[in-house]
Amino acid sequence: MSKDTLLIHSISASTINNATKFSHNSIQGHHHSSFGVERYADHNQLRWSMTVGCLLDPNSPAARYGATAVLKRPILGCGLILGKKNTLVISDLHLPYQHRDAFKFLAALDTTFNFEQILNVGDLYDHHRGSYHESEVDSLSEEDEYLSAQKAAKELQQMFPKMLIANGNHDSIPQRKLKTVGLPQSMLSDYNKLYGTNQGWEWSNCHWVDSFGGFPVTHPMVLKKNGRWDGVVLGG
Repeated sequence: MSKDTLLIHSISASTINNATKFSHNSIQGHHHSSFGVERYADHNQLRWSMTVGCLLDPNSPAARYGATAVLKRPILGCGLILGKKNTLVISDLHLPYQHRDAFKFLAALDTTFNFEQILNVGDLYDHHRGSYHESEVDSLSEEDEYLSAQKAAKELQQMFPKMLIANGNHDSIPQRKLKTVGLPQSMLSDYNKLYGTNQGWEWSNCHWVDSFGGFPVTHPMVLKKNGRWDGVVLGG
């Protein structure tokens, strides 16, 4: 099986446009309120495109800047490709502002489906204080945010030692800030060194991956009225 699927942070808000224009499967994040799979038949075969929502805490300071027209209502969840080799697609975590049950949710999915391939659509880190948006007054300090994100990343890598990650616009904030002040972006180009993770995590602007002919689905992380995950894993 060839590498038939493009993993990228964002192409467009329309998943069906992605499949139609490029005649390949595609997986993207970025659009926190978009969640699902659409299909398009080209002359050769059926193509699909998946948008995977996010795992950002919708009540965190990091989510507040886009709480109206920009993000609408975030949909928490991730993507799965189920078949000969099961694949997990982790959605925008925005560490350290991920939902407090996000890792528990991912671990439960892994226990149920025994994933052989782990993908991440990017915006793994939020960089709230360093972003070009105004910072929320109740957000973590710059240092606390960095240390908390570093701790969370190491915990996630213990769960998933190998992962392909597509750079997100939030991930690239340190490099963008360097450019603003006239310093070379290469100074902070190694995300693993920056956050103390190892090279088992492979970063790139996009990745071509093998779907192994699997069936793509999105899996919501449904919350109870108290804001905690309801503990349900479909197929579990």
